[in-house]
Amino acid sequence: MSPETYVLLRHAHRTFATLSILGFTARWLGVMSMQPWTQQRVAKTLPHIIDTLLLLSALAMAWGAGFTPENAPWMTAKIVLLLVYIGLGVVALRPMQPRKRRAIAGVAGILVFAHIVAIALTKQPLGYFARLV
Repeated sequence: MSPETYVLLRHAHRTFATLSILGFTARWLGVMSMQPWTQQRVAKTLPHIIDTLLLLSALAMAWGAGFTPENAPWMTAKIVLLLVYIGLGVVALRPMQPRKRRAIAGVAGILVFAHIVAIALTKQPLGYFARLV
């Protein structure tokens, strides 16, 4: 993969990551305040499109850079935390869940996302916590 292609993918990935967390936060706050727009088709479909593009850009960068679980354990940590983030998002956005559980899941989802970003920036599975160890 050419350096130019990698940089283009990295910019796309960062853009999709930003759109993903902004969309999640907006929809979570909307669900918490019972806003009707959160139940509209676009509010439910657009996040899946953005998150799919986010994942595809990540996979393309990982493949292009030759990352494997052996040579990039931080990538494995990001993938595991992505699954945690998805699970928390399901709980946070499901109106049938108790309000307190949705609130805790929403905050936890944002914190997990922040840690995924920290891992990406530091290339350490513990992110900024690696400095404490």
